[in-house]
Amino acid sequence: METKAIFRENLLSTQLEDYFSNKFTAGKEGIQIPSGEIFWEKYINDSEGNISFHVLREFYPQLNFPIEDGIEKNQTYRDAVLKGTFIISDKALPLHRESEITLKLYQSIAYDIPVLTVPDETDFQTLIQCLIHKNNPAPIPKSMGASLISGINNWKKINNLKQKWTESNSSLSWNEEFLKNIVPNTHLYKDRIILLSMKPYSNVSAEKLQISSEEWKKTSLKIRLEHECVHLYTLKKFGSASNNLHDELIADYIGIVAATGIYQKDWMLTFMGLEEYPKYRKGARLENYLAGMTLSESEFAQVTKIIKQAIENIAVFNDQLKKMETDHDKIWRIEALCTTDLLQISSDNGAQLLLDTYNKISAR
Repeated sequence: METKAIFRENLLSTQLEDYFSNKFTAGKEGIQIPSGEIFWEKYINDSEGNISFHVLREFYPQLNFPIEDGIEKNQTYRDAVLKGTFIISDKALPLHRESEITLKLYQSIAYDIPVLTVPDETDFQTLIQCLIHKNNPAPIPKSMGASLISGINNWKKINNLKQKWTESNSSLSWNEEFLKNIVPNTHLYKDRIILLSMKPYSNVSAEKLQISSEEWKKTSLKIRLEHECVHLYTLKKFGSASNNLHDELIADYIGIVAATGIYQKDWMLTFMGLEEYPKYRKGARLENYLAGMTLSESEFAQVTKIIKQAIENIAVFNDQLKKMETDHDKIWRIEALCTTDLLQISSDNGAQLLLDTYNKISAR
């Protein structure tokens, strides 16, 4: 395959070569599916499958602490999050509209996962700071509206394991058992949850897309949910879900198609700030995935060209396929996009490469 043909005349820098290397084909093992479906089902409290948000304060001690700079160094906080020794106090995480936060178990193509939908934008930011940034007041980009949060200790699960083990091993040491047989098997006690806001997707207004506000609100939520489920699937299948444009183009593609039935190419360009390409709209989501990199003007121009051409070729690839109606089809599309390098997708024959890969995967 001609992997980088379109950029041979203007070779990529070492940092861009590394950035565009395929993280999905690096030979990592996929994640273990957490043991948790029955656990979560115990907390469903109505016919619609809702779970009360307040139960999470019993599972995740960090929800019982405020947002404060450097709080993760506080011994009480460390004991709570790392040892599960905590009590619910009046200094619990301040949320404006906690009663409106919904928590449900969602059946994704990877496995059933808890999904938190947060109507209040400030509450969403607070929960991101709590669950990702260890209760520190980290700045959250306006264009960020969802996250797949991984690796949270669920102390309810740990205590359940301890209770069950102790019932038949009362004379033995739980600490030894925990260190030897529980800690290495993170799927037994660490959670992944999807956190969704209800603000416009990618911080793009309904007016900009020329649709009604109500329709855009519903569509944004659906795109977000499907987007995060793609990240969950690539973790399960390839052991990878990184803050990379390759990941994001795949997740947005599936999200848009699942939400609208078609691939809205113009939406995708707008989400990335490329609706007036080659001009770039500052503050768009594309910047979120280049954090920590120092790019020259020419390097940034190369990135935007690669992304623009990838979006165009994904649109052609999508047009060659029928409407996405089954989970099998969704998985084949994801795997075709993952196993084809982003530079291959961007090449002159990128759409055909994707289609050829899709056909091989779907024929297995």
